[in-house]
Amino acid sequence: MVLEKMIRKYYDEIFLYCFHRVGNRAAAEDLCQDTFVSFIEHYAEYRHIGRTKNYLYTIAGNKCKDYYRKNKPIPVEEFPEQGTGECLEELVVMRQMVSGLPDELREAVILRYFQNLKYQDIAMILGISSSVAKYRVKKAVERLCEMEGGTDEVKRERR
Repeated sequence: MVLEKMIRKYYDEIFLYCFHRVGNRAAAEDLCQDTFVSFIEHYAEYRHIGRTKNYLYTIAGNKCKDYYRKNKPIPVEEFPEQGTGECLEELVVMRQMVSGLPDELREAVILRYFQNLKYQDIAMILGISSSVAKYRVKKAVERLCEMEGGTDEVKRERR
């Protein structure tokens, strides 16, 4: 029962995280399921240090890294069915720009802006300090602003 409640509570967030990382709905569903299977298999070993959500993000991040190691392309043409017109166009441009970032910066910016996590949570998930998490997000925003066609939201965040 406890595990079922956790899955219901965090499934959508973990799915969106995987989706933002790989850009493919089917792959994101598989990665999300793999994340929860792994969590359930190792639940007895989990020491409940920190937040369960952060632990799930860590597992999901590792699953996404494994996905990339298998030489899967990073498609940017598939998006969730939210928003239309101009909003969707901005989302396409943003995903293309984010996919061009180095992995460590891409992961930090996805956790911060697509998943709305706090720096301390990002730090815990990535196994880094809060100051390094802030630095990576700042560096990612700077790089996004340098890229051609930066969005107004990214430019505002840089200030």
